[in-house]
Amino acid sequence: MRNDQDKFNTVISSNTFYYSNREFEESYEGQINLIKTTLLNLKNDIHNKGLMKEVIEELIYSKKDGLTALLVLTGFSDESLKRLITFIRIVNDPELNTLVYRDRWTEDRAINTGEGIKEWTDVKIQKEIRENEYFKKGLVNLFFEGATVPIISRTLPLFELKKLGISKLSFDINDTSFSLMREKR
Repeated sequence: MRNDQDKFNTVISSNTFYYSNREFEESYEGQINLIKTTLLNLKNDIHNKGLMKEVIEELIYSKKDGLTALLVLTGFSDESLKRLITFIRIVNDPELNTLVYRDRWTEDRAINTGEGIKEWTDVKIQKEIRENEYFKKGLVNLFFEGATVPIISRTLPLFELKKLGISKLSFDINDTSFSLMREKR
């Protein structure tokens, strides 16, 4: 029969809460540091050049982790971005289409042939950013002005809508703090 100490030791060694994988943690920490450095460089670029769409376009185009850094800065999740891109691909709203240059995106065969809508992967989104200037510009427009488009403001929950606006991109500590508090709740 096992004593209490043996049982405690089993819980501590086997419970996933206490499990750690140093190799994974170090790799993950490296990724976080890359994104942090990218954000610090972005902050410096915005300070020197001003908050311009071209600065953000360059970020997501030239930096491997640029889109991830933009999502971290705004608090917009990767999943929410994918859902929003799918929404844009499906809905035919003239104001939204103009904002994101929808008519200049790569032809969407799945929509045109009725094969069904599949959410774009991270790889597909990165490919579109690199290969289609209008997709890249449209995506940046979304982060600058998306909250002003009526169909988006009616569709997204308020806490998500607040992530699509210029204030998120300005590194305003108050705006960032409120986002963190919302996410915590």
